[in-house]
Amino acid sequence: MAGEPTINPYAPPAASIEPVGGPVPVEDRFDRPLFSPRQIGVAAFFGSVLAGVMLLQANFRVMRRSGAANKTLVLGALVTFALIVVLQFVPRGVSTPINIAIALTMSKLAESLQGDDFFRHTIAGGAKRSNWLVFGIIIGTLVVLITTLVAIGIVAHLASHTE
Repeated sequence: MAGEPTINPYAPPAASIEPVGGPVPVEDRFDRPLFSPRQIGVAAFFGSVLAGVMLLQANFRVMRRSGAANKTLVLGALVTFALIVVLQFVPRGVSTPINIAIALTMSKLAESLQGDDFFRHTIAGGAKRSNWLVFGIIIGTLVVLITTLVAIGIVAHLASHTE
């Protein structure tokens, strides 16, 4: 079998490993990792709108869009306050569907505002933020919200007994 070509199984592939449309531009990658729209939705579901808003505004800061980050934080704080007030007046069984709707809305909002940038960032080799960081932000947000609600309850209780 003298005339047969030899195949080297250890040779690197001869095919191009570039993406179909050519190389991905590196300028689409941001300096730091971003939160995915799914992570933002999960944070909003388990940690309230405030947790989702914090991740959304953190992405805006990484993208160097500080005006959008500031608006996101202010509007998110107002929506969180409004939800706390509204949830005081709805029956207990209604709060879970509201929470699910909030999480889906936050996820879709993140996807519409930042989804393309996140996709280009990851395609260009940019990193995604850790799920453990998302978990920590959820826990921290819950601690702050619960502490605030308990403090408001104590103040309201003390105020009602002093009259």
